[in-house]
Amino acid sequence: MADQWPRLFNEKMESLTVDRINELHNPLFLKQLEHVSKHSPLYQEKFKAAGLEAGDIKSIEQIDQLPFTVKSELREAQMRNAPVGAHRAVDIVDLSRVYSSSGTTGIPTYIGLTQSDIVNIHAEVIARFAWGGGIRPDSIVVNIPTAPFIADTFREGLEKMGAVNFPTGFNTDRVISAFKYQSANALHSTVSFWSYLLKEIEKAGLDPKKLGIRRIIGGAEGGTKAVRPLIEESFGATVIEGMGMGEQACIVWGECVENRGRAGMHYMAQGIVHVELIDPETDKPLEIKEGATGELVYSGLIHQAMPLLRYRSRDHVRVVGVDRCDCGRGGMRIEVLGRYDDMLTVLGVNVYPLAIKDVATTFKPRLSGQIEVQLEEPGTAVKPPLKIKAELGEEPGDLKELKKLLERELRARLIFQAEVELVQELPQYQYKGKLIRKLYEE
Repeated sequence: MADQWPRLFNEKMESLTVDRINELHNPLFLKQLEHVSKHSPLYQEKFKAAGLEAGDIKSIEQIDQLPFTVKSELREAQMRNAPVGAHRAVDIVDLSRVYSSSGTTGIPTYIGLTQSDIVNIHAEVIARFAWGGGIRPDSIVVNIPTAPFIADTFREGLEKMGAVNFPTGFNTDRVISAFKYQSANALHSTVSFWSYLLKEIEKAGLDPKKLGIRRIIGGAEGGTKAVRPLIEESFGATVIEGMGMGEQACIVWGECVENRGRAGMHYMAQGIVHVELIDPETDKPLEIKEGATGELVYSGLIHQAMPLLRYRSRDHVRVVGVDRCDCGRGGMRIEVLGRYDDMLTVLGVNVYPLAIKDVATTFKPRLSGQIEVQLEEPGTAVKPPLKIKAELGEEPGDLKELKKLLERELRARLIFQAEVELVQELPQYQYKGKLIRKLYEE
């Protein structure tokens, strides 16, 4: 039976082709530039230091004349002008929420939102993403937050597109009960939770296929490629990955049901977040075309409370397409190669933990696909061999042979020397999985 609902949640925006994006974004960008120039102490300081005035920029084509914004600036700015920080561009009376996310330095990152930011940015992109993942108004979605601030905003996104929000938290008994007794049929959570939930269901002696989970959406950490086949087969569901950031929009990219796992993640924040691709070594803009690789840089277009321009994501991506997809979306699709923040260097060769995980995944069912990189000393430069723990699968076979094969494949495909330790089980995570373990005291 044909889907009774429209193919896209916001067809006007999501169907736009790449060549129409700048035309749409130009007036929004100029208005945002004026807003930060008048109201954001951080950007007033940055523009003054760069010798720029907002009026110097006449078009979004000149966006590369603006300085980048990096996370360390936000951490410094938030120590001034609380709440949120010196990058707040609205009066306190206009704020509706302030979230805090866990920071790698131990200092939370604070995110401020007005009511317009909540409804027109976060709820809107979540609605587009969920719709692209097959969620519809008749879906009952068990909603487990993929980041501290996502719980409320994902609820609002689901409600905006008409689905039923069913919050359970990380309590697996409640999650299972929602599907078993309340006819829930979809799940939103981190990638790590998918595998964790599957193991808990099997421990309870239940058949995961009989729980009625038909759509699984989430992200927040990468690694979907490694677990997708197992999760889809075990639950009889489709798995959809998304990616974004709280500082701009919690979803900027998302897969579609039609081409999940094959055609990359679609750009889903048209009219909300402008995207650039840059060379991280030279900081120069790159043309967004098929095969191009680089770092994503984001500029908010309609943000009120915390507008950020040219915010460096540190995500290393490849553009896998700019043509129209079978799903009707207008193009510009990416795959994530890793994070520059996680990149290690082994004798001058750049190595990403996600790439190591992808290689390990090719050894299923001898390996589970889960890995953990072991770092013995501070810094990103690692003396070979790089130590890696790899979790055994259901049919490991000869362990000595398996160890040699994995080490040989890592050297052949990623051009570095590894020392692999095969283990029965790596730590399981309900929230976000960890691909790197630091064995030294910081």
